[in-house]
Amino acid sequence: MRRILFVGLSLLFLTTVAAWGQGPPPPPAIQPVPISGGDVVPPVGIINIFSPGVGTGFDGMDAEPHVFTNFRGVSAMGYTLGTATDNSGNAYQVITDIRVFQGDYVGGQSTYSAGGTTSAKTHGTFVEI
Repeated sequence: MRRILFVGLSLLFLTTVAAWGQGPPPPPAIQPVPISGGDVVPPVGIINIFSPGVGTGFDGMDAEPHVFTNFRGVSAMGYTLGTATDNSGNAYQVITDIRVFQGDYVGGQSTYSAGGTTSAKTHGTFVEI
């Protein structure tokens, strides 16, 4: 009987350790404000992203690499190229655009139940793939 109790308590302890490590919930998110303009991608429409670079599908070397406004910090950007194969054996050319941003920004936070936002300065790290 004592052994069953010990095993039961041990199992209970081990299954709740992950919940203890989570900490308190985060505060309400302050979302960055997207840049105006961007590229038109059929059939989606306009997306608030420019693609710096030279060649077909790019917006030139001086295109804005940021995807939101009022940002002060560091950013990194990279394009990768490769091939991928699906389950049927079809090969595809894959190009990805990866951007990382870390710094201070002024964003909007939903504050009213009927809609509306207020602006707030905060710090954050973002990844766009």
